[in-house]
Amino acid sequence: GIRDAQESRGLGDVYKRQISFFVNLGFSCISPTFPYYVLALKGVLKEIPELVGSVEAYKASVELGVLMAAFMISRAPMAAFVGHLSDLVGRKRIIVSGLTLYFLTAIGFTVSPNIPFLIFVRVLQGVASAMVWPVAEALLTEIVGKFERGKAMSIYVSLMNFAGIFGPSIGVGVYKLYVSSVSNPDLFLALRTPFIFLAAISLMALISSLFLPKSRKTLNPNSGNKPRISRSGIKDALNKLTEEAKRSIYVIYLNGAINGFGMGIVNTSAIVYIIQEVAKDPAGLGLLYSISGIATIASSIFAGHLSDKLKNRKTLILASYILSRPVFFFIPFVKDLWTLIFLYSFATLSFGMGMPLMRVLQADLTPSEVRGTIFGFQQTFFNSGVAAGALIGGYLCAVVTTMNLNFFGTMINGIVIPFWITALLGISTVIPFWIYVSEPKERY
Repeated sequence: GIRDAQESRGLGDVYKRQISFFVNLGFSCISPTFPYYVLALKGVLKEIPELVGSVEAYKASVELGVLMAAFMISRAPMAAFVGHLSDLVGRKRIIVSGLTLYFLTAIGFTVSPNIPFLIFVRVLQGVASAMVWPVAEALLTEIVGKFERGKAMSIYVSLMNFAGIFGPSIGVGVYKLYVSSVSNPDLFLALRTPFIFLAAISLMALISSLFLPKSRKTLNPNSGNKPRISRSGIKDALNKLTEEAKRSIYVIYLNGAINGFGMGIVNTSAIVYIIQEVAKDPAGLGLLYSISGIATIASSIFAGHLSDKLKNRKTLILASYILSRPVFFFIPFVKDLWTLIFLYSFATLSFGMGMPLMRVLQADLTPSEVRGTIFGFQQTFFNSGVAAGALIGGYLCAVVTTMNLNFFGTMINGIVIPFWITALLGISTVIPFWIYVSEPKERY
């Protein structure tokens, strides 16, 4: 029985990692061409972007912000709901349902006739994402030992990032293959080719999910650790925590909302800035995402192993905060693609340290029977911040891009404002995390 449980856990871990890789490979393959797809649907882009003199990306900054917000607005409440639901009914049902919806949204992207329909598909994609990621992360922390979580989560995140490396290159490759093989390429068909690849990869992830263990309860049937929390959700979940753990979780939620808000602001602005000032070709975005992803993988694996060895997550998370946030002060002054790639790689390297360890710290603080709820609500706070930031960032970018500011006698473009807001917000989260978040004396 013990051997069967161990084999089930091992196979479950393998299938979860396959799912993580497939979903992120498909998701990231559309990232270089997605903003161009929006520009084409709005009518700003009328021919293959490599053939135009310049791309006025700021004219669709509001739509790009709304599309990001649509994803996060639906993901935020759903993450809390399905996280709690997975505590009650098990993880597998939620993950399989979410991956089914992922596949359907991939088809929806491919046939989108206009931006309103694209927004609707993004809403559904946010729901699908909420059904997969918080639940999958909670499940991963339950099928490994307490002091193997850092390594396991870092490998899990690294596979996501491997997909993030190959995905943009594959997406651009599929796009370029069509463009180069046709004498008169159709703009919309060219930009939709990565979405067709996304649909195929999403189907592979769905098939893999069918081989997951039925639920976390069947992994260890003799443990007696069954989900018995009430329908009131987060209140009951938090009542199961110690006061110290509860305070730490509150601060993690607050930091998630603040950092999400900053990320929402800067993501829209960064896409507009890069397309207008650094690289109009989708290949430039693909190269940026792929190379910066390599740095994220290296840092994730290193930090995960080190945190298990030191039995300390907090110090490494703080280091990632301090290293990554100030970089955004400098990015809007860069016009060279390789310099921008270097700065982005440094920022994502630090992010790669902190993100998996934050998940592991949450797991260390919370018992298994409420972990889905705690993870889900963390995603709710973060995604709510991103949604608000994306809406504000899209509007802010449209306003400030055409402005020039006098900064201590030096004229600078107003595009620096969203980047600087993000940097300041990120720095502001360091102090409360340092003071109020504690490593648990007893890890669940």
